[in-house]
Amino acid sequence: MNSAEGGARRSFAFAKLHASGSALSRACLGVLAAMLLAPPLYAGSGIELVISRLEHPLWTARREAAETLATYGDSGRVAVPALVRALSDVEVEVRRAAVQALAAVGSGSDEAVAGLVTALSDNDWVVRRQAALSFERLQPAAFAAVPEIRRILGTAPVEVRISAALALAGLAPASREALPELTAVLSAQNWQLRAAAVQAIGALGPDGREALPALANSLRDPDWGVAEQTVEALTKIGKPAVPVLIAALDDPSLAVRWGAARALGRLGAGAIDAVPALTKILQDPAVQARWAAAKSLWAIGPAAAAAVPALIEALDDQRWVVRWSAARALGAIGPGDRLDPAVAALAVALRDKDSRVCEAAAFALEALGPAATAALPALAGAATGAGRGDAGAEEVCRVIDVGPAAQSVMMESGWTVRWAAVRALGVVGSGRADALPPLITALSDEEWQVRGVAALAIGQYGQRASRTAVTAVAELLADDEGAVRKAAAIALGDIGPVARPASPALVAAKADAEETVREAVRIALDKISGGEGR
Repeated sequence: MNSAEGGARRSFAFAKLHASGSALSRACLGVLAAMLLAPPLYAGSGIELVISRLEHPLWTARREAAETLATYGDSGRVAVPALVRALSDVEVEVRRAAVQALAAVGSGSDEAVAGLVTALSDNDWVVRRQAALSFERLQPAAFAAVPEIRRILGTAPVEVRISAALALAGLAPASREALPELTAVLSAQNWQLRAAAVQAIGALGPDGREALPALANSLRDPDWGVAEQTVEALTKIGKPAVPVLIAALDDPSLAVRWGAARALGRLGAGAIDAVPALTKILQDPAVQARWAAAKSLWAIGPAAAAAVPALIEALDDQRWVVRWSAARALGAIGPGDRLDPAVAALAVALRDKDSRVCEAAAFALEALGPAATAALPALAGAATGAGRGDAGAEEVCRVIDVGPAAQSVMMESGWTVRWAAVRALGVVGSGRADALPPLITALSDEEWQVRGVAALAIGQYGQRASRTAVTAVAELLADDEGAVRKAAAIALGDIGPVARPASPALVAAKADAEETVREAVRIALDKISGGEGR
């Protein structure tokens, strides 16, 4: 059918519709006409055709064209002028798509940057936000827009100023020149504007230090979202913010103390000057503050050695989260002048009434390594459940302060404690003969995770492993769990020639149903016998 025939048929169709007295309005008929008379979308090929569709009568077609242009990346830069024009489209969906497309194809384009600056004042909040978040992608060309965005921040309606502040957050470090305006905005009535300004200041990192006095006040912001954003900003500013955060630890507001302690923790070793203040907070009446202080000392690590006595006291805190954090902090601080009392306290913590604290104590002792050998008897007991009757096991391993779902997941039998203790035995014992018997016992644990890690720990003994240990590990080659069988094979390979008595069991395991086990067996046989596994 030629084009003339097609046009005639379409005209006849319109005439028939009109004559039938259709209830369609003239506006609907106009849209239908555009659908029938316009050539099919993307009937040809090439970016020029897609660009031309930005003028299509149907707004859905214009939106689709903008979305398609966004997929062109840098090769779509030729579409920038048309996309900038699309920012004035009457349909908001088209403008939204055009903003996203400009962010995708406008790299290095001053025209794209100018268009996005205009979009910051759009009457649709989504367009404004998308435009604000696009400037970071258009660096460094977008840096030239800072003066205009700075002007908008100081004079535009509050909704537009929010977008301007968000845009400046993506224009660091060039946005440093707008620091005075951003600092002034921290006292604005609108919380979203304050939060956006805090975010922009934080993006400057250490260059935002001049705003520290104002940010100290923002920690006390009545809106929780602004206060949280301030914690993040102070963290990004880094070490220059430490004095402000230390001062905030004495604030009467729990929210401020809690936020300051968390921010210091994020700075890690850079917050060493805060160790005395954080140590004091371990005695705070609020559990949130004590917990945050212990976690921060954990993050600071070896530089927080002066806090060890206070952390040992915190192992007796009424709340498990504080005890848990204190145990992990002691492990992170590591060996030092106060090692012996720390090890002794962690050994006691292996019998805590909450299994999570027991695990944390085991992890801490593992981190201390061979320096914590004084805790070997306690680790052996925790690894095997020795000395615990049924009632004792329930008391030691009970999980508290969590909902029913977590209760069902965390085993009341305390297997996670045994698992952590076995891990620690393998490291703290470091091949010692007195650590081997409890590891052999753990090979018979009812939980496969414990059996597997015990086998791997024995494997680290190498040629120091006893014949009894080799025999016990070899028995796990018939375990119901594939992961345990694999661990046993790996352990026997690590033991090496001393594990030769296990060769028959390994040869039999070459027919294991799982490929990963068979591969571990082949490697073990090679290590033990120099090629029998091939």
